[in-house]
Amino acid sequence: MRKILVLALFAFSMNGFAHAFENADEMARNITVEFLKAFKENNTDAAMKISSVPFYVKNADLFKERADLEKHLREEFQKNAGKLSGLTHEFKDVHSFESIKDQISEDKEKVFQVLKDGDRVPVVQVKIGDKTMDVAFAVAIRKGKAMVVGVAKIADR
Repeated sequence: MRKILVLALFAFSMNGFAHAFENADEMARNITVEFLKAFKENNTDAAMKISSVPFYVKNADLFKERADLEKHLREEFQKNAGKLSGLTHEFKDVHSFESIKDQISEDKEKVFQVLKDGDRVPVVQVKIGDKTMDVAFAVAIRKGKAMVVGVAKIADR
């Protein structure tokens, strides 16, 4: 009887553990969609509400102050304003940070400042007109809440 109880508790805890991973993946997908929507709509305020610092941008210094991040996002959004009405996206995968951190070579020190074990890295294929690219988002999961903490174009197609 005791053995059955232990096995039942183990199975229940593993189910909860798997659910936590699914929940983190879903939170990462949802926050990524919100960020893409803010980008498409040129809405810096909406992007700032779901972003946190430090913020990683590939081949740039980390944005450590919210005001600096807001300025950067405003400039990027303005640069692309009016060009994104046809933006579409498709999720390719959502990785746990711990499963890919050993594969990171570029900007490794910066990436490790924004992501920790338990965080997620959604990879999204983004299409704008005839241009297609793969974009990785850094999504921090802290205290049950997801925040975008980085973005990097990883491939052109």
